Amino acid sequence: MTGQPIHDDHNKWQRRLDELYRKRLSDMKQLDLTVENLHGLHEKLMRETIQIAIEKTESERGKVPAHFTFFVMGSAGRAEQLQWSDQDHAIIFEQEDDEHKENQSYFLKLGEEIVEALESVGYERCDGNVMASNLRWCKSRESFKEQLLGWLREDTWEHMRYVLTFFDGRAILGPEHFLSELKETLFNEVRQNKQLLQRFKNNTGRMRNGIGLFGQLLTETEGDHKGTFDLKQLALFPYVNGLRLLAIQEEITAPETLKRFEELPNRCRDIQAYQESYRRLLEKRIVWQSTIQSYEKIHHVDVNKLDANEKKQLKEWIKEGRELYHMVEKIVGSSHSL
Repeated sequence: MTGQPIHDDHNKWQRRLDELYRKRLSDMKQLDLTVENLHGLHEKLMRETIQIAIEKTESERGKVPAHFTFFVMGSAGRAEQLQWSDQDHAIIFEQEDDEHKENQSYFLKLGEEIVEALESVGYERCDGNVMASNLRWCKSRESFKEQLLGWLREDTWEHMRYVLTFFDGRAILGPEHFLSELKETLFNEVRQNKQLLQRFKNNTGRMRNGIGLFGQLLTETEGDHKGTFDLKQLALFPYVNGLRLLAIQEEITAPETLKRFEELPNRCRDIQAYQESYRRLLEKRIVWQSTIQSYEKIHHVDVNKLDANEKKQLKEWIKEGRELYHMVEKIVGSSHSL
């Protein structure tokens, strides 16, 4: 009988998460599917889920021992999630001296609870383990800064990928300046070492072509997505990667691609001309994927279900994305002006 209260507590937290998941499904069916509405739904759901994870952790480990910031990355950081999404997130916490080293253990535990809670309400775990349960993505302010500087000063493809992933971070709980001060650290390093911009370009410049020699949309030739078109990699990423590079060079902290377009300086008007195409692509992607019922298929579209006009429009957006990225490549890290 001694284990019964613990079992009951677990059921209590799980019932709340199950209720949130059912509410998610209900709200999604009633939602007017737009970029802003989907973002709002995900934001509210994630905050409520994280609060449950915090309460559960506090019931087992005591009160949260220090101020912390929970931030999301990937499509969540950019406010570009579809109906289904995976997890990309991290924790930065206050740790002032050696006496607070137990904070690391506490926040890793909290990170684990957040991962499990988000999974319960429908967010898949990140394949690359970019989650607050991973020591790499759960650190004190000082340790996170040291790690970021280490990534920037070690010339490896993997570390540059970590930096670019981090830069799409957006705080959804806790002090925003915990995150913004790290982005300022990145900007400061780039000011001192312009070669970093070239390294970032090398990391994102290997783009697959989405259109074949005969003007056809190139679909997957093998694997689980055989015969479908990868909207994320082939259509969205040239815009996403291009605007991220510009945001680093122009010291724009906003993680959302659309906001990065808006905050570009006036000399970038030629780049800003692509903003409306990107917004329309995001909106159309939501419509095309509105019947998808799982994360595994959310980024791939069956081109056979698109009519002739939709295929033509998709090809135009793909071409414009590649044009934009090539323009950015010439600008970033060079003395060229627009």
